[in-house]
Amino acid sequence: MTMDEVGSSSEWSKEQDKAFENALAIHLEDASDRWEKIMADVPRKTLEEIKHHYELLVEDVNQIESGCVPLASYNSSPEGSISHASDEGAGKKGGHSWNSNNESNHGTKASRSDQERRKGIAWTEDEHRLVYLCFNI
Repeated sequence: MTMDEVGSSSEWSKEQDKAFENALAIHLEDASDRWEKIMADVPRKTLEEIKHHYELLVEDVNQIESGCVPLASYNSSPEGSISHASDEGAGKKGGHSWNSNNESNHGTKASRSDQERRKGIAWTEDEHRLVYLCFNI
């Protein structure tokens, strides 16, 4: 079985993926039997599957570190947080509406502005005030 076949025929459950990550952290990189120990910790995976999964993980990390993969947006806009945290805005502020899970329901324009804001634009007065209030409770 080639590495391509291993990757396409092998699906990883969350439990297996977590066991793999934990095993990577536990077993030293320069240990001669590292891969066998990792295989023992990850149920129902062959040595080839584990090594292939590791190669994919390394590729992912390299892509992220090189800036080829955009960082995830978690819809945590400063305006939305302010309106939800304060008594002033009972549901909307700055064009953002909130659902019952405290998630902002805004379009991609707001998401792009959130990303731009994270790129080094100074905090607003309200943001400074809220941080100050949080740390002085």
